[in-house]
Amino acid sequence: MSPIPKSQFTNLRHVALFGKKSSGKTSMFKAMVDSPSISPRPDVPHVGICDLGLNGKAVLIDTAGLNSTLELEDEQMKSIRNIVRRADVAIYTVDIRGFDRAAYERDLAWMNRNRIPHLLVFNKCDVAYIGDIAQLKMEFPQALFLSVQAPDSISLLRARIDEMLHRQSRQEPPLLSPDLVKKGDFVVLVVPDADEKAIRNPTTLTNEFLHHGVLCVTCRESELELTLQELPHIDLVVAYARSFDKIRKLIPDEVRLTSYAMLYGRQKGDLALFAEGARALHSLTENSRVLIAEGCQFNAAHHDIGHVKIPRELRKTIGENLRIDYSHGLDLPEDITKYDLVVHCAGCSMSRRTMQARIAICREAGIPIANFGTLLAELSGVLDRCMDDINP
Repeated sequence: MSPIPKSQFTNLRHVALFGKKSSGKTSMFKAMVDSPSISPRPDVPHVGICDLGLNGKAVLIDTAGLNSTLELEDEQMKSIRNIVRRADVAIYTVDIRGFDRAAYERDLAWMNRNRIPHLLVFNKCDVAYIGDIAQLKMEFPQALFLSVQAPDSISLLRARIDEMLHRQSRQEPPLLSPDLVKKGDFVVLVVPDADEKAIRNPTTLTNEFLHHGVLCVTCRESELELTLQELPHIDLVVAYARSFDKIRKLIPDEVRLTSYAMLYGRQKGDLALFAEGARALHSLTENSRVLIAEGCQFNAAHHDIGHVKIPRELRKTIGENLRIDYSHGLDLPEDITKYDLVVHCAGCSMSRRTMQARIAICREAGIPIANFGTLLAELSGVLDRCMDDINP
């Protein structure tokens, strides 16, 4: 069977089925996807595309072989925690005939700490005692009660997942919020002089501004001073954070200033928390340890920022012996308690859920987290200005 195209896996929302062994996860998975990709290995999740109806499709992940509660600390549980953290919706599946309340309460507390949208599903209701079903319905009114043997049950589950994903889409903040720009504002987008690939495509952001009725001008760093002189007035300057050192003195104090990474930090993360993490760098010493985490695929631009500029500036500020580690891909290292600061990329290619999951990991471990934009702003001495200007 051919694997699911990578573009579909990346662009669609993710729904994870998990729960105790023999809860019926895999049967539910097979009933919901058209062409399931069943892994021959017991420790690898099954993956398939699920048609949800009016609002499109989702990637459905069955954590078969990862069959226990999330509080266990073996390697399989580390895998399932990472899968569920990244999911847009988690489906907690229970065999109604053997409901382990203690396990559910532990897992529910874990999901709440990680801010994971979830749905409790009682499975195998076709063979359960009707009195038990009635009692549990009173106790868990938001849960679903179904049997994978009944087509109506699967349709109901699809509809509930679709509703939850649709609600998330409506609740996600836009890249440009109304408090940042309004119709008629003048905005200057500053791009590097060097002919290099940008982390984010300025054209995408330009289209966002134009959609809001904003008058947008794009210029190179070397053209910024002339651009500022030529425009009748300027309401906002958006630059790459790595350029703050070069351009900060050119921009009048009354003009708001931000970076591309800080815009994504507002949309997908927690900009105030990132700023707090950036300020925490002043408590670091040469004996400290920093993790630089990048969620997107490796590219030259990120290599320059994450592996060259930020380490160089951190060591210049803190000391040459500062230890810096690197992380790439979907998951953070399992043990982040050994770090004194996590510095994350902007997350422009990641979903909000994935970024929120990473923030939750750091928050739970008590580790400050900054993103590239807030850290470089602090190192350049403009973070307080940027936060006063654009933080809602």
